[in-house]
Amino acid sequence: MKKFRRFIIVCVLSTIFFFSGFQYSIAYENEIKDLSSVMTVNIANAGKKTVAVVDFTDLQGNVTELGRFLAEEFSVALAGSGKGFEVVDRTHLKSIITEHKLSATGLIDPQTARKLGKIAGVEALITGTITPFGDSIRLSVKVLDTETAKMISASSGNIARTKAIEELLARGIEVATASGGRPIAMRSAPPSAGKTVEAEGFIFRPVGCKRTGEKVVCTVSFINNGNEERDLQLYSRGQSRSYLYDNHGNQYPVFVQIGHQIAKLECTTSMYVEQKFISQLPVNVSFIADGVKSDATHMTAAIGIKQFKKSVAVRNIPITK
Repeated sequence: MKKFRRFIIVCVLSTIFFFSGFQYSIAYENEIKDLSSVMTVNIANAGKKTVAVVDFTDLQGNVTELGRFLAEEFSVALAGSGKGFEVVDRTHLKSIITEHKLSATGLIDPQTARKLGKIAGVEALITGTITPFGDSIRLSVKVLDTETAKMISASSGNIARTKAIEELLARGIEVATASGGRPIAMRSAPPSAGKTVEAEGFIFRPVGCKRTGEKVVCTVSFINNGNEERDLQLYSRGQSRSYLYDNHGNQYPVFVQIGHQIAKLECTTSMYVEQKFISQLPVNVSFIADGVKSDATHMTAAIGIKQFKKSVAVRNIPITK
C-alpha cells in the first residue's frame, strides 16, 4: 500500500514538473509569436518586400548564443507570416557582412544598415537586444528602414529564464573590442589573470575584483598615454553604459566610482562619472555589481565611455574575497 502511494506521489510530481516546463516553453514561443506578429504587420504596411534578421546582442553589441538562437527563431517566424515579403537566409546574410567587413561585432548602426541594404537588397533590417533581468530575459526588437535608417517598428517582451535559456546565455559571449578587430569569445573557463588593454590613447590595466557576499567590485587602472590631459565620461546608465560579465556569460549592470565620486544622474536616462585624466598618471576606476552568482570566478569589464566609439573590454579579472 505504501509503495503504491509513493508511486502515485512520484507520478503526480513528475506530471506537475512536466507541465510546468511545458508551460514555460509555450510562454516563450508565444512571446516570439506575439512580437513577430506586430512586426510583420508594420513591415507589410511600410511596403517592404525584403527583410533580414541579424544576430541579437546585449546593449554593448556583444553576441551570445542566445542572441543567435532568438534571431533564428524570429527569422523563421517572419518567413512563415505570409505577409508578402521575403526573409533573407541568415547564413547568406552573415557571409555578406563578413565579406564586406560591415561589422566587427554584432552592433549594426544606421550607416551599416544602409550599406547592407544596398549590397544585399534588404529593405528592412531586424535587430534585437537581450538583457538578463532577474528571473527573465528582456527582449527588445527593432525594425529599421535600410534606406532612411529610421525605425519602422519597435517591440519588447520578457522571456522566462528556463534551464535551456540559461545554457544558451552561458555558452559564450563575443566581447566587442575597442580596436574594431575580430571579437574574442569569452568561455566559462577563462585564463587565471586579466590582461592589459590599449585603446584610444589609454592603457587599461586590471587591478582585481573583490567579493563581499553577492557584491563584486572590479577595479581597472586607467592611464592616459598621451601628452595632454583628457576628460572622459564613464556611464553607469545610458547608451554608452558599462557592464560586468562573469565567466559563465551572465551580465550585471554596474555603478561606476572614482575615488569618492559615484556616477551621478544626468536628466533621467544617464548616470555618469566625469574625470580629468592627467598624462601618464594612473587612476583607479571601480565597477560595482550586485547579485553576482556564487560560482563566478572571473569578471570581464565592458567599459562604456562617451568619447569612445566602442566599449573597452578588460577580460578575465580574477575574483578574490
